[in-house]
Amino acid sequence: MPDSGCWIVENYAYRACPEPRREFPYAVSLHNHSLHSIETMGILNDVVRLSWMRPFSHALQAAFGFGSESAFDFNQISYRAPLTAEEVLCQETAAAAALGFDEVILGLTDHDEVAGSIELRRAHPEWARRIPLGEELSILFDGYLFHIGITGMKADAAESLHAGLNEAARADRLDEVFEMLRASECLVVFNHPLVPWGENRQNGIPARELLERYGWAIHALEYNGMRSRRENDAVLELARSVGKPVIGGGDSHLLLASSVLSVSRSGSFEEFAAEVKAGRGVALIAPPFFAPLGWKLFLRVLYFIAHYRRIAHFRGQPVGELLRQRIVLLDPAGYAARGFLGLAAALKLIR
Repeated sequence: MPDSGCWIVENYAYRACPEPRREFPYAVSLHNHSLHSIETMGILNDVVRLSWMRPFSHALQAAFGFGSESAFDFNQISYRAPLTAEEVLCQETAAAAALGFDEVILGLTDHDEVAGSIELRRAHPEWARRIPLGEELSILFDGYLFHIGITGMKADAAESLHAGLNEAARADRLDEVFEMLRASECLVVFNHPLVPWGENRQNGIPARELLERYGWAIHALEYNGMRSRRENDAVLELARSVGKPVIGGGDSHLLLASSVLSVSRSGSFEEFAAEVKAGRGVALIAPPFFAPLGWKLFLRVLYFIAHYRRIAHFRGQPVGELLRQRIVLLDPAGYAARGFLGLAAALKLIR
């Protein structure tokens, strides 16, 4: 598969699709995040455990302004995705238009939060058929963190379903979680199932085990726009082996539109969901997907550094207030990051 142009993934195989609108009337953008999604810097906990980083671990902690904290956990530093729900809609609509689509069916799935999609639906009741309600639910299974994309919540039950799912997930009552999902009639997607977010990595990622236990409530696996081609190929093989369709998801978290969508011959979310539940899914890979994954993640880190004081929280308190009248290493780094991002945008390298 050349690293250019549009491609589709259908029946677990790649095919060039230079003009997707000619074949599929509708674009579907699932797995989007707005400012209702909270991220943490927990990944740095793994970085500072690396042997070559251990001598610098305290310096890195001090760079964030919390060098005096003992037993420091980077999960205590959090931030929100940068876009409002409305801005996500505008961004995804414009990106779909660039591919020839008149409109996009948009699934806003914030981390463990349904408020963003409810907010968007209330702002655009006339587009109810293409703005499903949903969220991305975090669950722990066999020591691993997995994310389940949920779209199509009923409007009169979305908040109560959200509360019930999150309560059961936090208590590790997974049988209850998946029973609720099946009863809800939502579209349930196993998002980026092969991300190694677990403690027992020597035993492998238990994605297949999760599917063996709860596959009766999961309709599809995701081809993810923020994961590597190699990992996504492994997802295709996993999906083939368990007989689940594959659909696309963007998951960009940044000032970028989704690089992987789904395409459909159905003009409403309900019809699209029925296609997937019947075993039919087509992912559309857009050209930005082929930008190096390291570059995409680098941009995400740069955005955080550039806006650290404004967007970050420490133990729930705004970093800007906690560091008032103090200068920390991330401040000059932030100036440099903002300059670099501005230059990259001018050169059209942000993709």
